[in-house]
Amino acid sequence: MRTRTLPRTSHGVAAPSLALAVVHALTFLTGLWLALSPSQLDQELSGAGFNGYWNDVLVGTVVLVCGAAQLVAPATAPGWRPVLPLAGAWLVVSPVALGYNHGTPAPATTAGDVAAGVVVLVLWGIGIVVLARSLRDRGER
Repeated sequence: MRTRTLPRTSHGVAAPSLALAVVHALTFLTGLWLALSPSQLDQELSGAGFNGYWNDVLVGTVVLVCGAAQLVAPATAPGWRPVLPLAGAWLVVSPVALGYNHGTPAPATTAGDVAAGVVVLVLWGIGIVVLARSLRDRGER
């Protein structure tokens, strides 16, 4: 029985599947939302020191760059892949670690960061599964 294999690029690297491209595009969009959300959610008053505003802008930019790099240059994806679970985990714990709700409560910032962190972690996991399946299918050839 013949199995479907990934087409090769000019550099001999397997081209990404459509499913993997969708995962990277959704990662990019999650990073874009996270980087732009502080202005939409009025995060000026979240946290005492390094507040949620700048945390979301910086971590959102990192997630955005990871998604874009994996989407545009899939051959560089292995270098970016370990950054995403770290960013996702940080987003989940950052409301507590940075004290978003000390002083003025910041429920929108807290919920937004936890939700974005979970989305980043889920997308990362899906990307790993899709990549493993495509490599397994390629190996069965």
